Amino acid sequence: MRVMIDMDDILTNFNLAFLEIAHDLFEEVPVNVEVKLWDFWKSVPNLTLEKEEKVWEVIRNTHNFYEILPAYASDEDLKRLARLLRQGEHEIYFITSRFPTRGRSVQAQSQRWLLEKIGEPGSVIVSSRKGEICQALGIEYAVDDAPHHIENLLDHGIATYIMDWPYNRHIDHRLRVKNLGEFLDSIMI
Repeated sequence: MRVMIDMDDILTNFNLAFLEIAHDLFEEVPVNVEVKLWDFWKSVPNLTLEKEEKVWEVIRNTHNFYEILPAYASDEDLKRLARLLRQGEHEIYFITSRFPTRGRSVQAQSQRWLLEKIGEPGSVIVSSRKGEICQALGIEYAVDDAPHHIENLLDHGIATYIMDWPYNRHIDHRLRVKNLGEFLDSIMI
């Protein structure tokens, strides 16, 4: 079986990292808030578009930012993923559309995060054209959280599971999961 797993807000907790930086820069911006819209400034109290841009600037200028992201997936789910990677029965690709930061390449940072948190190397592809790439790779199942990537995957006929977040609930699609373990259970690996 060939599977695609997005990284941010499925494996890593990018939203939390973003909110922590925003709070460090602007004390009035809360950390514990539910991100309901894809644009942070539209759903995070006291965060304006100008403040959000400053957060993105800090992220772009942080050396190896993606290596230091906290895990979103549980330890149990990450251990299960490690076993699957070790067994090698399935081809698992991690496709992410992360933008560059200072330090190592996005691909290298993402691979180092996988090695550090999962203990196994992973096949990382950096692209915003997830549907096309999954189609070319013969991906059978995918999981993503970003509305535009979900639509692109579905448009390319990829059996896509949506990591359920408030910012993607407007997409009328029955395949939803709350965590990595639910996704792996759903595709029975």
